[in-house]
Amino acid sequence: STDNPPRPTILTIAVSDMETAYNDASQRANTRGYNVGGGDIGGMTLTPGVYTFFIDIQINSDITFRGGADDVFIIQTTGTLSQSASTKVILLGGVQAKNIFWQVADIVRVGESAVMQGI
Repeated sequence: STDNPPRPTILTIAVSDMETAYNDASQRANTRGYNVGGGDIGGMTLTPGVYTFFIDIQINSDITFRGGADDVFIIQTTGTLSQSASTKVILLGGVQAKNIFWQVADIVRVGESAVMQGI
């Protein structure tokens, strides 16, 4: 059928879209401060905006994103993102996971039974 492109084409488009989103997020200007919490953002409630880290980010306890359905959150780091086992990313006030962008230059680690949200 001509309605469904071959799988490699879909994969190529997805990778291109991912690269576009990553590059866009990396160019956004900071609006919420640098190296918030010394990189340990567990236990915090984040509001919409751009958060910039020049250090690794740790999520050692639950983190909350609070805002509306159209609010955007961008978390940029030049390092790694590590989420501890059994922790959660909690969305309040209508925040949508599709509007949370984790722009991580290095490795992302999500612990066992952890709940990560965002892209």
